[in-house]
Amino acid sequence: MIKLVAIDIDGTLVNEEKIMTAKVKQTIHKAMDQGVKIVLCTGRPIAGIMPYLEELEMFKEDDFVISQNGAVITRTDTREIIEVWPFEKEMIETLYAFGKDFSAEFLLMNEEHFYMITPDEEAAEIRPELQGEGETVRMPVELTSLATLEGDYVKTMFFGNTAEIDEVEAALPAEFYEAFSIARSQNYLLEIGAKNVNKGTALLKLAEDLGIARDEVMAIGDGNNDYDMIQAAGLGVVMENGTERLKGIAKEMTLSNENDGVAHALEKFVLKNKQ
Repeated sequence: MIKLVAIDIDGTLVNEEKIMTAKVKQTIHKAMDQGVKIVLCTGRPIAGIMPYLEELEMFKEDDFVISQNGAVITRTDTREIIEVWPFEKEMIETLYAFGKDFSAEFLLMNEEHFYMITPDEEAAEIRPELQGEGETVRMPVELTSLATLEGDYVKTMFFGNTAEIDEVEAALPAEFYEAFSIARSQNYLLEIGAKNVNKGTALLKLAEDLGIARDEVMAIGDGNNDYDMIQAAGLGVVMENGTERLKGIAKEMTLSNENDGVAHALEKFVLKNKQ
C-alpha cells in the first residue's frame, strides 16, 4: 500500500502554464484525506513552491517539502529546515572556473538568494529570460561576485539557450560526474549539486524519518532531475511528457501534465475504492 507520494512540480504537478488543474488538486486532496502523505519534490527553492503548498493547504505539523533537487527538506508549517546538504565553497569555485569559457550564465542558489555570479557586478546585465526564471521561482536574480559571496549554498546552475547548455554539457569533464550530482532539468538549465545529493536521497531520508518503507513510496516526475527519485521509489511513475531517459527506468507511465497525469496516477495506484 502506498503511504507517501513524491510529486515533481514543473512538467508534472502543473501544466505548461504553471497551473495546477482543479482535477489534480481534488485528487491530491482525496489521497490526503485517505491518510496518504503528499510531498512536493522539486528543483525549485521554497519560495517557488509556496503557491502550490497554499493551494493544497499543506501546512500541517507533519507536512514536508523537498526543494533544491533534494538538498533541502523543510517542515512546511514552521518553515524549519530539518535537513540540508550544502555545497562546499571550493566546489563552487571549481565549477565557476570551468564555466568562464562559456557564454551560459553561472548561477548559485540557496533558500534565501538566487545569484548570477559575475566578475563585474556594475557592467553585468541579467538576461530577460533569466529574470523570467526568477519570477517563476519567486526569487529575484541578484548579481554578485564569487569574491564577495558569503553563506552556504546548495545548488549551482548553468543557464542559457539550448545551444549554450549543449556546449557546457558536452564539455563537462568525466571527473565532474564523479564529484557532483548533475542533471539537465530543462533544455536551458543544467543543474549541479553536491555529490550524492539528489531528489532520491532526500526522499529516502524523509521516508526513513517517517517510518515509511521504500515499497510504500511512489514518485511521479517528468525530467532528468527526477531520475534518482523515480529510481529510489518503490513505484516510479513517469509522465507521458517525460524524457526518454526517465521512461527507461519508470515502472509505470501516466498521462501528460496537460491531461491531469498526476490525478490519473493517484486514481490508478493510490486511492482506495477506485472506480
